[in-house]
Amino acid sequence: MLNWAATIGPSTVELINLMFSRYKVEEQAYKGCLSILKLSDKYSQARLENACKLALSRLSNPTYKNIKLILESGQDEAKQEPENTINKEDTTYAFTRGTEYYGGKK
Repeated sequence: MLNWAATIGPSTVELINLMFSRYKVEEQAYKGCLSILKLSDKYSQARLENACKLALSRLSNPTYKNIKLILESGQDEAKQEPENTINKEDTTYAFTRGTEYYGGKK
């Protein structure tokens, strides 16, 4: 099963390893792992790899359902914006109300 995941990509391998690590008995992970790998038949291998990468970056414990929803909604194809980007050159401030507005005295 890991060989099949390796043909898809490193994020898929990481996800499959994570799935196997959740169960005490290896055979219990087979159904979920096969379901994830079979998604490459309906969607492309590249899309499955992107979905696995996205799920691993956003979820602590991704499942088949998470991967399927990412693929169905097309989140794997959306342009990924870098998170926590702060424009350090932006010096504008939001309009704030003064003490007069809140009943304060000058």
